[in-house]
Amino acid sequence: MPELNESICLLCERELAEPISRHKLIPPSKGGKDGPTVAMHRVCQNKIHAVFTETELKNYYFTVERIQENEEIQKFIKWVKKKELSFDDVSIKKK
Repeated sequence: MPELNESICLLCERELAEPISRHKLIPPSKGGKDGPTVAMHRVCQNKIHAVFTETELKNYYFTVERIQENEEIQKFIKWVKKKELSFDDVSIKKK
């Protein structure tokens, strides 16, 4: 796992800027209520929840590295790196 740095979004690896979210690596509804969290841009967290179900997050995508393996997430990271740090896409819909 990348070093936990509260000034960097672990998904897109850009500097953090508001709005910031705390992503629970295992969803609370799947037993991760008190589990580890990582800081990331809200747009990055929203994309994770648009791509994966909570069951998928619990069963396989419970690390940032595994999330980054996904082809749709890789395309998103490439796209979002061109945006302003505070960019927030409200059109992303959760699964």
